[in-house]
Amino acid sequence: MTQAPPPVRLSATYPTARVRGRLVTRSLEKRLDWTAIDAGTADELGRDHVGWFVGDHPGFARAAEQFARLDTNTEGGIWVVVPLGRERAVELRTGWPHPDHIVDHPRSGAAVWRSRKVWVAIPEDLKLLLPFAKCVEAGVAGVIVLDPPCLMYKRAGWETDVRGRTYGNDRPQHVVNFRASLDIDGWQPPLLLLTTRLAMSVDPNVVARAFCLDAFRFIAGDSFGCWETPVTQD
Repeated sequence: MTQAPPPVRLSATYPTARVRGRLVTRSLEKRLDWTAIDAGTADELGRDHVGWFVGDHPGFARAAEQFARLDTNTEGGIWVVVPLGRERAVELRTGWPHPDHIVDHPRSGAAVWRSRKVWVAIPEDLKLLLPFAKCVEAGVAGVIVLDPPCLMYKRAGWETDVRGRTYGNDRPQHVVNFRASLDIDGWQPPLLLLTTRLAMSVDPNVVARAFCLDAFRFIAGDSFGCWETPVTQD
């Protein structure tokens, strides 16, 4: 059966592929084919509610370099990076190699900021990006959860502030709500989870459910890359 082509609108979001990785089995015992997020792959991921689990990723410093490469591209959609904590969001901004691309010049401690093709917010602050995301002509290309220890999926329920007051804060649900708010005819921007943890060390089904995904595709962390120039599936 011939696969239907992706919607024309996704060609603006993914005019070329800039994110690639190698599929692996959960145990990492076998490496499979290379895959890249082009319009066709993104359409499939977004409609089937399947994410990328990028396990054994080298960590925060490498991720920052990879995100910076995405920001050099002048075409395509926005990549929304969701760090686990506020400190990481601030650290990404203070070390950002493209300060001239930052469009809103946030205050020094701000954990929400927008660059040319990479926007950053912790889960609780994604709602602040939503009005801008809905107005971007090329759309949002993906939501990248930067969670080296793979803890965000557990951060649901009640938390206590510095004054001892409890409040409801379901961190994965903030991510779910953000993606759902960008739903177009059953398609949502793909979710990528970057973690230093091995897929074998967590229950990926539990993680997937926390983010309202049906499943993950496993990507070898040392193969994951973001590129300044177009890449292919091979």
